[in-house]
Amino acid sequence: MKKLLTLLLAPVLCSFAIAQEFQAEAYLSKPNGENFQAWIIAATKTQIRYKVSKVSTEFNDGKIVDFSTIHLIDPPEYTAALDLFEGRKYKEAQEKFAAYKAISKPIAALADNHHTLSAYYEMECMRILGDYEGLRKALGSFLKEPLTRDYQLRQLDLYVMWDALGEKAWDRLVIIASQRDAENLPGDQRAQVAFCKGLALENLNRPAEALIEYGIAVTADSGASELITEQAALNALGIYFKDEAVQTAIRNWGTEDENKNSPGYTRLLEAAALADLYQKYLSIDKPLSADAKGFLKYVEK
Repeated sequence: MKKLLTLLLAPVLCSFAIAQEFQAEAYLSKPNGENFQAWIIAATKTQIRYKVSKVSTEFNDGKIVDFSTIHLIDPPEYTAALDLFEGRKYKEAQEKFAAYKAISKPIAALADNHHTLSAYYEMECMRILGDYEGLRKALGSFLKEPLTRDYQLRQLDLYVMWDALGEKAWDRLVIIASQRDAENLPGDQRAQVAFCKGLALENLNRPAEALIEYGIAVTADSGASELITEQAALNALGIYFKDEAVQTAIRNWGTEDENKNSPGYTRLLEAAALADLYQKYLSIDKPLSADAKGFLKYVEK
């Protein structure tokens, strides 16, 4: 049996040798209640090779079905990359994830392994940074089978939407995003859908509909989607400023021609409230444009 396991693990062991003795710390549990710390040096979908001491030169082979739990410990390289990602340092995070992905291939077959997770977050960095061509190429070689979390699997499905945005295929983007309208999405993924749909509608010269989507993007989950929230608000303010009815309301403000019941007056107050909200809570690193800042004069007291 051990000879058979060795043969099954042989292709992965070649990668292991190239990886210069990569090992992944883990806690293993067996159905009989036995729990122990281990360092996995190679894995397939059905087998693992592991050591029970980090510095040991001896190893054990085992079937994955013989373990009730294989819990991989977050390695420091992965944790450092994730900290950069959560700190919105996406370029640096992307480089760290790519580096760890390159050395951790020996465990790529395990569920929720850090090789696959690093590849996933590397793609997330590309999406956030607007590298849609890079995202398309990375997705083409990405193996999603080790992922088990619904959120991450759904995010992979949303990449087709971002690909359409990258190609500026606005009609297709509206169709793709609209297919998600009835889904019960987490706030940050709802914000992604609404932003992409809003941008497509804006480019299709459908500003009223775009404003609705940008409004959803701003309110869906600003805490988890700061960059999307920020850009959605700025795009919406740009639409308001180009609205002729809003410009008329600005010209008539405080004059005898002022009409507080007009659509333009209402939208001017909406723009003012959004500009005020942006200034106080939504801005990350993009200040209001001079045009948008002008709306602050019309904030209701």
